[in-house]
Amino acid sequence: RCWPFRCPLPAFERTALLRARGRLWNSTFLEEFLAVTSVELIVRASVSVTSSIKNLVLKDAATQIPVSIYLDPGAAVAGGVPWWVIALAVLAGILVLALLVLVLWKLGFFRRARRAPPAVPQYHAVKIPREER
Repeated sequence: RCWPFRCPLPAFERTALLRARGRLWNSTFLEEFLAVTSVELIVRASVSVTSSIKNLVLKDAATQIPVSIYLDPGAAVAGGVPWWVIALAVLAGILVLALLVLVLWKLGFFRRARRAPPAVPQYHAVKIPREER
C-alpha cells in the first residue's frame, strides 16, 4: 500500500536528506502472512519537488530497497487457551459469586424491611347492631 505524504522544505542550502521509517507489528505480520516464516518487501520511494527554483537538480529521485522480515518464533500465536484454564476460571468466578452472596446474606442485605410500629395508637371500629342504636 502506498502512503503519499508531503513535507515543506522552507529553506535548504545545497542538499537535503529525506529519511522515512516504517514499522511492521508482529501481530500484523501474523495476520497478513500466516503461512510463511519470512517475507521480502520491496520498498519503493520517489521524490518530486514543486518549486520556483529553475536550476533544481534531483539526484536519486526514485529508489527501491528490499527489506527482509522474519517471524519471531517466540511471539508466534499459540493455538488458544487450554480448556482447563477456562474451566478453572469459570469455577473461580462461581466461587467468588457464592462468597459475595454469603457475605451479603450474613450482613442482612436480603432481609425484608419490617414495618415500624405506628407512633399513634389505632382504634378499630366496632359494628353496633341495629337493635341497640
